[in-house]
Order: sequence, then structure tokens, then C-alpha cells
Amino acid sequence: MFEVAAPEFSLQATLSSGQTFRWAERHGSWHGFLGSSVLKLRQEGDVLFCESSDSALTLEHIRRYFALDLNLPEILSSIDVDMQIHHAILRHRGLRVLRQDGWETLASFICASFNNIKRIEGMIERLCQAHGDPVSLNGFRGFSFPTPEAIAGLPERRLRSLGLGYRAPYLRATARLVVDGRLPIEQLRRVGYEATKTALLGCEGVGDKVADCVALFGFEKYEAFPIDVWMERAMRYYFRHRKMTRAGLHDYARRHFGPYAGYAQQYLYHYMRTGRSSVERSAYSV
Repeated sequence: MFEVAAPEFSLQATLSSGQTFRWAERHGSWHGFLGSSVLKLRQEGDVLFCESSDSALTLEHIRRYFALDLNLPEILSSIDVDMQIHHAILRHRGLRVLRQDGWETLASFICASFNNIKRIEGMIERLCQAHGDPVSLNGFRGFSFPTPEAIAGLPERRLRSLGLGYRAPYLRATARLVVDGRLPIEQLRRVGYEATKTALLGCEGVGDKVADCVALFGFEKYEAFPIDVWMERAMRYYFRHRKMTRAGLHDYARRHFGPYAGYAQQYLYHYMRTGRSSVERSAYSV
């Protein structure tokens, strides 16, 4: 076990905010996966207590994954520009946007399209059990996320048998793009948001919302502002008397919240899903 200093961080808010699908809380600790490693994490105050199945996993790997190197108070100050986001920050302060693996994030959000979180988690777990590698830690057993090579070689019917439904051909086609080098996953981290999103939109089954999710959670494009039904509800605060397209909402959010609009999105998304209190609603009702 090793300890990681984690000021201005909420493990609970971060891992339960819908940006990742392979973490679960058990008896006060979180079990999940970082690459091919199993992790067990527990937070006490400003310290994370970590156990790993991989002795090569370092404190710096943990810090990077949870974005603990970023100045969160500075980020939150930059997006704290209205009462709705202010209440969201107060409620979930410490939530950070994870730096996840690009391929795993892309594959996961292809599975996530038009789906709820519980079903997404089950779908991804079946995929990992069938085509990942077994890993374990202190009695906890799991499976690593399948490589693009493993997915690219599967028949579509195999993926459908795991419950992917119409998403099966999309996932296989995207895996083949990665394997063939037509979707250079590693390069996407080094180019800008627009170029990343354009490349992701070239994948079958990837629309605007999924592309923004993957850009934000998988490639550190903090300008990304994914919009789904929850975010449409959140954005009514700004457009009470007129309808806006998702493209219009996205453009407004980037102007309104600035270069860390993706952080604002994640706070608002988690805030809307977990429910605003009556006091908070009345603070800006019309």
C-alpha cells in the first residue's frame, strides 16, 4: 500500500459522476482498473490509500489519472460565473475530470450511446470478461479492457452475443481503424480539440455527444462540452424563453465557461443527476 496526497479532491464525486464505468464502491473502498492493473482506493481527508496488483504502478500514475497535478481551485474559480454552476461546485467540490486511456474511453462511450449507466457497466464487464486478461488483488478478481486488436478480430455476432446490439459493428469497425493506423489514438492527445473531435466523428457510431465525451475524458480536451438530455435541462437556466440547438448550446458554453468548459459540464451533469435541493432551485427560479 502507498499513500498519495490528494488535496482538493473527492474520490466519491469523481468516480460516481458518469465519466468512467469500471469502478465500484465496496465497504468504503473503491475497486477499479487503471490500464491492466486492479486498484483498491480509500480516501481519508486529503490522502488516498492505494493498493495495486501491479508493483510497477507508481504514485505518479495515480496522480496523473486523477488529474491531481492540476490546480483545481484555479479551474473552479474560472468557471464559477453564475449561480447554477456555483451551487454545483459547492455540492461536488473536489470532482476532477479523469485522464483515461483513449482507446478504452472511445470503446466505452460507443457502448454507452443511448444507454443507461447500469446497462453500460454490465455490457463493458461482459466484454472484459470475454476478451480481457484476468487480474486480481486481495480476493478481488476482474479483467483488463480488451485491446483494439482483440476486438478487431471478432465476428460481429460474438459482440452481439455480449449484449452490444446495434453497437457491435460500430465497435468492431472502430477497433479496425485503430489497428490499421487510420485512427492514430496516441496522436490525438497531441493535437487540438477541433482536430480530435473531427477524427472521432469519423468513427462509425460516434456522434457529437460521444465525440465530446471521448475528447474530454480520453484526450484532455477541456474545451469539450458533451450535451445530452441532462445537460439540456441544465442549460435551460441560460435559455429559459427560447429553444437552442445542441450546437448553439455548445458554442454558448465554451464562451460562457471558457477553456475549462468541460469541467463546468461535468459539475453540472453530476449536479443535475444527483438532484438539486429546493433551496438551490429557488435561488434562481423565475
